[in-house]
Amino acid sequence: MPVDPRLRLHRVVVPLSLAAGAITLGSFAVLPLTGLLPGGATAALLVLGLLFGLLVLSARDACSVLTWLVVLLFLVPQPFVLVGPLKSVGNPAGLVALGALAIWAASRVLGLIEAPELHPVRWTLLGFSVAALASYGAGLTRDLTAGEAASMDRVVFQHLALLGIGLLAVDGLGSRERITTLLQRLVMVGGLAAFIGILEFVFSAFDFRSMMLLPGLTTSAELDSYSRSGFDRIAAGASHPIEFSVVTAALVPLAMHFTIHEQSGRWKYWLALLALLSALPLSVSRSGFLTLAVGVAFYVAALTNRGRLNVLVLGVIGLGVFRAVVPGLLGTVRGLFLNADTDPSISGRTEDYAAIPGLMQDHWLIGRGTGTFVPDVYFFLDNQYLATLLQGGLVGLVVFVALHLIGLGVARGVRRRSTDPELRSLGQALAATIASLGVASFFYDSISFRQSAFLLVLAIGCAGALWTLVRDEPKRHHRDAPTGARLDHQIGR
Repeated sequence: MPVDPRLRLHRVVVPLSLAAGAITLGSFAVLPLTGLLPGGATAALLVLGLLFGLLVLSARDACSVLTWLVVLLFLVPQPFVLVGPLKSVGNPAGLVALGALAIWAASRVLGLIEAPELHPVRWTLLGFSVAALASYGAGLTRDLTAGEAASMDRVVFQHLALLGIGLLAVDGLGSRERITTLLQRLVMVGGLAAFIGILEFVFSAFDFRSMMLLPGLTTSAELDSYSRSGFDRIAAGASHPIEFSVVTAALVPLAMHFTIHEQSGRWKYWLALLALLSALPLSVSRSGFLTLAVGVAFYVAALTNRGRLNVLVLGVIGLGVFRAVVPGLLGTVRGLFLNADTDPSISGRTEDYAAIPGLMQDHWLIGRGTGTFVPDVYFFLDNQYLATLLQGGLVGLVVFVALHLIGLGVARGVRRRSTDPELRSLGQALAATIASLGVASFFYDSISFRQSAFLLVLAIGCAGALWTLVRDEPKRHHRDAPTGARLDHQIGR
């Protein structure tokens, strides 16, 4: 009888669990000193201590490790790093991701993880990392500025972190129950982050970043405020409002899935979905709305005609309510699209694209070097595909596109092979999240932002883990869409 992966990983994950427990105990140890800390910092410290305590008491498996990652990714502002010599590499979520890579490697060496040898997601992730390392080597062959060299070293750790998340998810989750649990936690934590953004918009005195600047943390970048057309743009724990909007929008298909299929506690997912949809316009970002449109369209394609109509009606009602509550904001967002052809921020950046062929001379194969295209030295691209071409060459671009296509393929494969309506819907939701993030990469440097980059590989890893469970099932052509029927029943005929 095969051993439960949670038990097999126990020996590797326990040290990380003990570290989390130490942090929890440390948070309570400072209770006598709470008078020396600002009230917001004290509250944030205790909340994080509670979260870590709950996680320590959970199962010692890949799901718990990735849950820690999600909590730190969304609830600790991304510009924050540990005090010390690590600087930007010392981001808490990034360190857990690097730990995930170590756990995966140790588990594979010790034989604690039994996984298919020819899994397409695993090999694509490894190819993505090899291409990045080859590009790193190419960067070392030319004269680099100090900014380019520092950025190149920093981005290597980012790629290792991405590799750790994807590999631990695809090989370590092991069961449908743990995959579903992780995705449910992802939606709930994402909904909490969206609610924090709403508080930032409603209450000008609410400063989440200042509140979360806990002892032992410092900032690796200036904490800028953003505004557009008279509206303050929210970011919550993200690095920028664009990243906040894209990640928020990409989580909507998963939230829709759980509102439809979760049998107990469905109200939690309705609240998370409402928070995600309400927070998105507050970022005043074109990219977020485009991401939302792609994700929802991809997921709604799996519904019946009646289900699609219900979504459309609820969407129109929601827009009307939002317009009444926040007058003028939707008009501002509409203007961003209607006036895009005259927007100087867009035209200026597209004009810079003419310099790309010259920069690529003699670097078409493996690029100019991973992480070397620094905006302060060159210019802003706001296009991850072009950034990947410049830094990783044609090899890097092909592997980056393949990462999205393989992720989409295994997510859709779950839907095509499974006969369980709930599992088919979850596969479609993951495909929608991956597709929406892939389209968003045309409009900003998605891999340069930790939340969007980590979410992409986490979604691909979860899709790959589900595909492992159904890979031996034959593909089927389903004539109906039970997901839509369930939605019809919930909303009313």
